[in-house]
Amino acid sequence: MARQITASEWGRIIAHAWIDPTFAHELSTDPAKAARSFLELDPNTEVHVFEVPARPADLSHPQLEDIRSGKTAGAFLAPYSC
Repeated sequence: MARQITASEWGRIIAHAWIDPTFAHELSTDPAKAARSFLELDPNTEVHVFEVPARPADLSHPQLEDIRSGKTAGAFLAPYSC
């Protein structure tokens, strides 16, 4: 079953990649697996993923932490289609 990642979830994934270099590497090598792992989805769930844009200079580490945790909506981090 395919599951579309929401804009908010994708914002959290991107923020996590910008904070954690290990996750960023995992996301670049196997994005579907990394997204499933981060969102705690069933490993058999088909997900649609996007490119990770460059980190904006005006987002602070605390702001990224809030997005990653879901405390602040990350929907403003618009998905980029692969």
